Amino acid sequence: MMNLFFMFLLLFLFSCNDDPVSANNSLPSKLYVCDQGSDRVVVLDASTDELTQIGAVSIDFSDMGMGGMSMEIPHFVAVDEANGYWFVTAFQSGYVGMFDLEEDTLISKINLGAGSTPALIAVDSSNETIYVSQMMDMGMMSGGDDNLYSIDYSSGQLVDAGGVNLISSGNILSFPQPHAISLDFNTVRGTSLVTASHSADWMSMTRLDNASITPSAYPFVQGEEFTDDNGNGVYDEGEAFIDADGDSQYDQPQEAVVEIDNGFKPLDVTQKDDFIFFSCLGNSNNNIGGQVQAWSLISFSPVSTIEFGVSSKPWHIVSSPISNEIFVVLSGSEGVNAGLSCLSYDENGQLSTKWTTTDPSFDTLHGLTLSSDGARAYVSSRGNGSIYVFDAISGELLNTVEGVGMMMDMGDMNMGSLSGIAITQ
Repeated sequence: MMNLFFMFLLLFLFSCNDDPVSANNSLPSKLYVCDQGSDRVVVLDASTDELTQIGAVSIDFSDMGMGGMSMEIPHFVAVDEANGYWFVTAFQSGYVGMFDLEEDTLISKINLGAGSTPALIAVDSSNETIYVSQMMDMGMMSGGDDNLYSIDYSSGQLVDAGGVNLISSGNILSFPQPHAISLDFNTVRGTSLVTASHSADWMSMTRLDNASITPSAYPFVQGEEFTDDNGNGVYDEGEAFIDADGDSQYDQPQEAVVEIDNGFKPLDVTQKDDFIFFSCLGNSNNNIGGQVQAWSLISFSPVSTIEFGVSSKPWHIVSSPISNEIFVVLSGSEGVNAGLSCLSYDENGQLSTKWTTTDPSFDTLHGLTLSSDGARAYVSSRGNGSIYVFDAISGELLNTVEGVGMMMDMGDMNMGSLSGIAITQ
């Protein structure tokens, strides 16, 4: 009987060692961060808060590097663990690259065409498709217009799947600089792809699980409306109306009018629990502060807003993997400290501030990612090239990892160059 027991024990041990999905073969937790100034994606060990560097992946899709000058500008990185890939956009050269998640080697690259400015990425791992937004205007560089990019990678190579045209229906004449992007599954709208124009007050939702993919656009600011009591189709004296522009008279409801110098300037978006959350930079010229807006995915109407003040500049935004919380980076500027804020929301989408951590040492914060257990938040700085590790529950700063990004000489100032950041789960 004892010999039989040992035989079963040996069989059990050998069967465990032969299992290809054993814990010993699992990938280490890795943090990827784009270093725009050196055309690299830096890879860090995320198993501890020390974030020891594992390696750095050179981004040279276009073979146009000149004497160390950055020509690609890797801006955003996203991970597909289910299929074993990670992706990076290079908005200067117009390329998107796909890498092996285990070896961090280049598998495929694609150029999205003349004038393309690939920016942020939303990953659909089930259908092996990524959706890519476009950059906004920056200095001498113009942002993109009117569509999101769609790229299929089911063949193991990046293949252009055609753009999602944001003006294909309705009365939208132009959808400039669609920078924000979010993809959510099993919502009240099925698979929901959301974006917003950075330079005009429009948002768009595209339902991707329909046979016919048709985007719908909605204004951030509602047009003027009136109660047409006598059914003549015009505003008559005595009928109630909403005077949106303050001219004391009824104008036609808002149509496809693009206001370039708008007030909200949405930069990023995330979705959760049938709500949409936009981070908006605001406009100091119009005294409109930075804010996070919560919208209902059911009614496509705003339900709640948190104000951060002028020059706070809310940047990237992500939703918690474990709770009804939203995290938003505050880039800061003009004497306003940068930081990270955690917002909670209730079943009606009403936002409230759980905590906000700011500090004078934080310099022009940019990218944001969360660990799968919701315990850690990682923020990149494009001001000093550091990565900050936060306790996502309390907001406490746990570590500052300096020297990750290359410092660039910008004449009167030195500036870091870190941007997009992503973690394996």
